[in-house]
Amino acid sequence: MIRISLGALAGITLLLAGCGSPGHGIIMATPPPSPTQLAPTIALPLDVKRYAENPCSMVQSGQPVTKDLLPGSNDGASTCVWRARTPQQPLMTATVDLVSGGLEGLYRKRTRLPYFEPTEIQGYPAVRYDPERAVPDQGRCAISVGVEDDALLTVTTTIADPKTLNFPVPCPDADLLANAIIADITRR
Repeated sequence: MIRISLGALAGITLLLAGCGSPGHGIIMATPPPSPTQLAPTIALPLDVKRYAENPCSMVQSGQPVTKDLLPGSNDGASTCVWRARTPQQPLMTATVDLVSGGLEGLYRKRTRLPYFEPTEIQGYPAVRYDPERAVPDQGRCAISVGVEDDALLTVTTTIADPKTLNFPVPCPDADLLANAIIADITRR
């Protein structure tokens, strides 16, 4: 029979307890906590980066949503603009956004946006938002569609004439253009 004195047992216990503490020769293999993802996952990424230089090519000519507008023209940094022929028609833009951090970046600043409404376009997670007003009214609406982890398709619509039927509810126009763009890109 083996006899261990209480003093020896206490020493062994302290020795073993000291070995398991970080900084005493044992490296813990616990990974650091990852930041929580706020935005919905993009199940099937859509390559919009190829349209950054020519965003007007995202929509094929003859789409009903743009047929009554002036033809789209590149208006600088990855943006296509369809200008209204009359004040009653919307001015519409589509931008390939590769710098804001994708949908996750938009979700991270959601508390600073007066209006933030998650939605979906063609099965892709999207957000209608406004950086100034709590309601998308007065002829302006923006919607950003998460098409890749680091890319957004952002569509805006602006209606100049307050007497126009869509002036108080401009988001359906933005949704129509976003739907047309996603549909055209996925068909290619």
